[in-house]
Amino acid sequence: MKVLEKNQTKVLETEKLLREIITTPDEFKDDEVLMKALKSQSGIAKYQDHERNITSCSLNTVKSISEALLERGFLSLDELRINAKLAIEAAHLDEKASKGNKQTSAGLKHKVAALESELNAAQRSNALLTVMVSELRSRLKQLANHEGTTEERQELYREHNRKIEAQMNFTLNGEV
Repeated sequence: MKVLEKNQTKVLETEKLLREIITTPDEFKDDEVLMKALKSQSGIAKYQDHERNITSCSLNTVKSISEALLERGFLSLDELRINAKLAIEAAHLDEKASKGNKQTSAGLKHKVAALESELNAAQRSNALLTVMVSELRSRLKQLANHEGTTEERQELYREHNRKIEAQMNFTLNGEV
């Protein structure tokens, strides 16, 4: 496999892995190497998992390949990385909170930490939704200024609509 193909596979498989982590964080919460990789952009670039065809490469390579392959470029991969990291952290907190006694100081601290984690997740979702609204407004302007036929305009609308629905499903439900 050529280097370009390996790097493209790395980006696509990394995106797939991050989505999997977000939807089922309990399966990954004990993987210390993965947790370390999720802490930074360069960490995820250097992360490798031969079973998943994820090889190590430079951050600049991941950024340039992401821009070419992913609809929202590296931004979407980085958002997935952050959400995956937070999902695993929340899974750890949920595990601790379920063990803690809510009538003790330590139990209450765990409960507060879990609630703060939920609040952070909601705030991230709101931020993503705000970005999506801006993108939607941009696409509406593109449709309004489109000079093609009615059929071309309708096809452009359907394409934009599919992308927006996919983004909303992922943002709101963690589904692909």
